[in-house]
Amino acid sequence: MNPIEAERLAADLRRAGIAPTWWIVNQSLIMTDTAHPLLKKRAENERVWIERVEKDSNHQFAVIPWQKRE
Repeated sequence: MNPIEAERLAADLRRAGIAPTWWIVNQSLIMTDTAHPLLKKRAENERVWIERVEKDSNHQFAVIPWQKRE
């Protein structure tokens, strides 16, 4: 789910009387130590979205890094 879809879902939940209290940012590249140039750029681009989630969630969020499947 991208950040725009997550915002729409949160708005739908509020209209239904359900108040989201926490946000989860999953599969984040920003929390990895990738050296791949494309993935590093994608990680940098996540920063603006994570900062937005931090603000919108009143600092109630968790970031889960991308995990390599064995």
